[in-house]
Amino acid sequence: MGAARSYAVIDPATGKLDRRIFTDEAVYADEMEKIFGRAWLMIGHESLVPAPDDFFHTYMGQDPVILTRDGAGRLHALLNMCRHRGNRVVRCDDGNQKRFMCTYHGWTYRNDGTLEHVPGESEAYYSALDKSALGLVAARVESYAGIVFATWDRDAPSLEAYLGDARWYLDTVFNRCDGGMQALGPMKWLEPVNWKTLVDNCSDNYHVPTSHLSSARVQTRWLGRPPLSHEDQFQSPNKHAFVNGHAITFREALDNAPRYMHGMSQETMRLFQDYHDATMPEAERRLGALRARRVQLANHSIFPNGILGFRLALPRGPRQTEFWHFVLLERDAPEELKRIIRIGSQANNGAAGLFEQDDVDNWRQVTEASTSPFARRQPQDLSMGLGHAGPHPDYPGLVSERYISENNQRLFYRRWQEFMNADSWADIALDPISARFDGIATMRG
Repeated sequence: MGAARSYAVIDPATGKLDRRIFTDEAVYADEMEKIFGRAWLMIGHESLVPAPDDFFHTYMGQDPVILTRDGAGRLHALLNMCRHRGNRVVRCDDGNQKRFMCTYHGWTYRNDGTLEHVPGESEAYYSALDKSALGLVAARVESYAGIVFATWDRDAPSLEAYLGDARWYLDTVFNRCDGGMQALGPMKWLEPVNWKTLVDNCSDNYHVPTSHLSSARVQTRWLGRPPLSHEDQFQSPNKHAFVNGHAITFREALDNAPRYMHGMSQETMRLFQDYHDATMPEAERRLGALRARRVQLANHSIFPNGILGFRLALPRGPRQTEFWHFVLLERDAPEELKRIIRIGSQANNGAAGLFEQDDVDNWRQVTEASTSPFARRQPQDLSMGLGHAGPHPDYPGLVSERYISENNQRLFYRRWQEFMNADSWADIALDPISARFDGIATMRG
């Protein structure tokens, strides 16, 4: 990393990674502009604003944003910054409101962002104020299967092109049923970690038998889960794939096995099995036989900061991240099954989750290891699986030969580097959509 801000942080030949990207303030400032100011970012879910005039307060990077549904049902993502002096016009998490008033001077905006009223417009401004040019700053908004994305960059490609063939895998969770999904939450908390460590970890299953050994033993003893071992991980037929910055791991599922969900145990297995059997015809109609019956999405991330399904890793400085943990449920699932999944999700992830506590401790140490001048000079080693990934006859993206690999991690940092070195979207490559999307599921659900 030189004075000209040209980034070369990952060595493709060795997998060596420059640790400075986890703690350097100048790097973080560039990330806010070149990544979070340019990429499509997950900001919410349509179920969080189900009715006309609903709003939900969220973030795009560090920028506070109001996700609104106007009176006509259209979605908007509006920078929560009055155009007069910059005061926030929304001070709460969510609600239902046709207008937002700045409490500093009373400028009032409609929930589509239009500036509607300025006190003293004729007296103070001599009727010379161009209100049409002073609405709340709006981002581009598009949805995928109910998940709302936004970008500040008017030249960004479509969300469909941005997700690319990653959607082939994502559909197996987010687009499986006609009724769609609903989001509960978020649970929010802060950790002294760099946001990239969370994303990096999303397709790292090498750590599971070590980091999560005690948690896994608890679940084996009390929930009947199979024990974890390194041997199982190394011999696993599961897959590790990468598309357009998005990191995927998935399982080649058994045809008649219920999909793993939080809350599954010996006592609840019958509920999961009955629901799986009842919804399989619907899933097959929507996804085709291969994806409905054989593909089970596991750990994954959506570039830059969407993690493990619908969770957000919101940057709050190079050494702090705000976690937003949602639970996503299939809307038409039985209420008892929803309750079990919700409780199971919080027992695994979230501020008090067994697995989450293991992970956060690791992420703290990884971030801390990059703080001293001497330690920053020692690169991370991401060499696992170098040269052992390529196209697969059945699965889209770049697929590693083995489930346990650091190919996704290397490619994530290469994608990060590509964004950081780009002057515009013209300098950022997108793989064309080539997967076969059997079934009737679309971007809109």
